[in-house]
Amino acid sequence: MTAKPFVILYVEDDELVRESFAEALATAERQIVAVADVAGAREALRENNVNLLMTDLDLGEDSGHELAREALQQNPRLPVIVCSGHDSRDLVRSLGPTAHALRKPIALGELQTLIDRLARAT
Repeated sequence: MTAKPFVILYVEDDELVRESFAEALATAERQIVAVADVAGAREALRENNVNLLMTDLDLGEDSGHELAREALQQNPRLPVIVCSGHDSRDLVRSLGPTAHALRKPIALGELQTLIDRLARAT
């Protein structure tokens, strides 16, 4: 019997970044659900058993912080990675102990290590 994949919901409005990271992060053990906006993320959260939410902080007119807050209201134990070009540590701390901040540009190795650590902890 094969294990269920670790499902990562990745929310990024920049198409090139979204596609590049989704491809780089996908493995046999990980399923990446990549969407461009908060509406798509809300739908994906309803339709998938998401194990980790990774979101850009600035999603155009929408807020990755607000999306993370909503997701954590539904599942307070959900690991969240918030990505931003600015220092967002204080904002991310306000989300609680399962939230983590990464500053752009994101080093793929650092991201892979964090995801692996969060996957082992769930």
